[in-house]
Amino acid sequence: MCRMIAAVGRFEMEPLVDAVRVMASNANPAYDHELRAEGGALIHDCGWGVAFREGGRLVRRRSAASCLNDPEFDSLSRVETDLVILHARRTPDRDTIDVLNSHPFMRKWGGEEWAFCHNGAVSDLAQLRSDSSLQRAGGIDSERLFHHVLTLLDTSRVAGSLAEILHEISGFTCLNCFLATSESVTVHARMAPGTPRPLYYTPWIAKGGDIAVVSSEVVSQVALEWERVPDGAAFVLGS
Repeated sequence: MCRMIAAVGRFEMEPLVDAVRVMASNANPAYDHELRAEGGALIHDCGWGVAFREGGRLVRRRSAASCLNDPEFDSLSRVETDLVILHARRTPDRDTIDVLNSHPFMRKWGGEEWAFCHNGAVSDLAQLRSDSSLQRAGGIDSERLFHHVLTLLDTSRVAGSLAEILHEISGFTCLNCFLATSESVTVHARMAPGTPRPLYYTPWIAKGGDIAVVSSEVVSQVALEWERVPDGAAFVLGS
């Protein structure tokens, strides 16, 4: 599956970049989960991506390289922004490792640029709808899920609409996701009922001063008090 972080407010990028890398290595000393015992056999090395606010718009960078040893990923530490989503991908299907399948996916829709990161897998692709104007660049379920969301999204109430759309999805491992514009990041958390990996699929939130962060795991690089994001929750980060 994947590891990801979103942040809004006043923050430095370097701790977030470091946090993604330590989660991706499956060696985060600040948090334990059901797959930790697999160690280096479960690293998230199948590509990385970022979208951040710069000059009033979203800027995206993606790669099919592993974030664990990619100098371009290291360079993100120098980015200055107040809104970001970061994603490290893992997939058992190594044939799909391609920059076109690296999150976040981006599309212009309804006059707005949208970026989408997802953690999990959707097995029943037939249920996913797509407006005819949304052409897929890659070939994985997460991009199709993104198009499904955009096709049905009520942009006047993004968090509530996102929760309603994803509540109707079946046949999935997890539907944790970030849906971002240049103005906000909307967070959604949902794991499959009865999943054997509740710790792995539980996102966490930390707030303090003028920063808010959601992460796939508790990370020591963000020195704030962490709380679980309730399963089924959808909200605008920092609001």
